[in-house]
Amino acid sequence: MVLHQMRDGRRSALQPPKSRPADHLSTEVRKALEKELLAAFALTASSHPNLKARKNKLSLFSSNQKLGEIYVQHLRTADGYYAGIELYTYEAMNFCTMQQPPYPSRLLNSSFMSQSSLSEQTKQFGDEIGGIIRTPLPQEISATAAKIDDRIAKFYLPKAENCILGTQALIADVMAEPDNYAYPLLTGLFAARKNKLDLNSPICKALLDTKAVFGDK
Repeated sequence: MVLHQMRDGRRSALQPPKSRPADHLSTEVRKALEKELLAAFALTASSHPNLKARKNKLSLFSSNQKLGEIYVQHLRTADGYYAGIELYTYEAMNFCTMQQPPYPSRLLNSSFMSQSSLSEQTKQFGDEIGGIIRTPLPQEISATAAKIDDRIAKFYLPKAENCILGTQALIADVMAEPDNYAYPLLTGLFAARKNKLDLNSPICKALLDTKAVFGDK
């Protein structure tokens, strides 16, 4: 079993890949896949004015300020790709830091929201528990690029947009995965305030009843 250190300092255990022909680890296969993935990301970004496609990532902007990115990265030990989100600055962060919480960020990096598919408890990005999409066979490159783009658009882009825009759906995201947020309770309360929700509303009661969102752990 391979133990991999993630960007946010957490670790994830991955089963090593089954033996595969050496040509599937080749630079040529990865280059071809990443070229098609860039084209797919560019198409996704074309319908979102605050997104810019780059190699293996979608960068999120507000005007000319970069707020974060959704990335895909190759992990050689698992012979596949994993995905993640890093958001650095946006309105919710300013709200939380202004409250001067008496406990540190839950994250081990400087991000305000950080997620990696390597810590998935259910299959979202990955084809298996562990959050990996394996390096494809040459004839499966196009299908794999489309699959990666589809799962980024389905599972990761909405979470990033909920965080940046402070939508009501952000509260549910925080309750589901509090460890992805520097200050989960305050982030949920920010979304409640932004959407003019009463603390006695069902979603706010659910947030306040979720023990996992309190404190630094």
